Amino acid sequence: MKKENWFGETVDIDGVNLYYEIHGNGEPLLCLHNFSQNSRIRFTSLLPVLTKKYRCYLIDLRGHGRSDNPGNIWTKEQFSRDIIGFCDELKIDSAFFLAASSGAMTTLRIARYAPKLIRAMVLDSGTYTIPRSAQIYYKSPESLSPKLKEYYKKANEIYGPDYWHEMAQAFYNYRLPGCDVNIPLDWLKEISTPTLLIHGDRDIFFPVDIAADMKLAIPESELAVFPHTQHIVMEFYPERVAEMAVEFFEKQ
Repeated sequence: MKKENWFGETVDIDGVNLYYEIHGNGEPLLCLHNFSQNSRIRFTSLLPVLTKKYRCYLIDLRGHGRSDNPGNIWTKEQFSRDIIGFCDELKIDSAFFLAASSGAMTTLRIARYAPKLIRAMVLDSGTYTIPRSAQIYYKSPESLSPKLKEYYKKANEIYGPDYWHEMAQAFYNYRLPGCDVNIPLDWLKEISTPTLLIHGDRDIFFPVDIAADMKLAIPESELAVFPHTQHIVMEFYPERVAEMAVEFFEKQ
């Protein structure tokens, strides 16, 4: 399904309409954004580098951008199942993955559930746990600043600005110990996918020692730490992250 003024299309995956755009030609590269944004905001600045080599699928995760979320489900488990279903629907048997934060957590699960699907993955600012030190940065919808409320109001184009509260509440719930962001570190040892971890050493949500732990746990992994850099490295260095991703993928 394609709507007026939308470059891409939506595809129904078990009742959820996921929006995606395709840019460039070459081997498939799936790009998964962070929470409360969309694929265009996150990856457009990387496309001049990525599209020289790859056919980039920019996908809006459920509840974000131009994708809906009829069940109001926000788990990384469901996100991963959505993307596996997306690949099945579009007949993508093998692809590279580039993902940021929430998208990176989603990709970790895909690598475990569908190891043949991911040829290699580059994960920017991902985590396997929400540390106690970061829980203070997860604010209830009622306590958000006007600026953050406006940010959330722009995060979904399907439901409109009134949807901000559902998304803000979902993010607030991620701080809870029982949320499915948290997985055992040993769980990562079962991942066989070549992995490049990219992390900023000033990340307040996921301190850099988390990335170091992930590097030690994932057998075929590398870690690149950006000094004096906050959460989501590609926000600050889009061209460099894109170049690193291409270099890593070409080695595989």
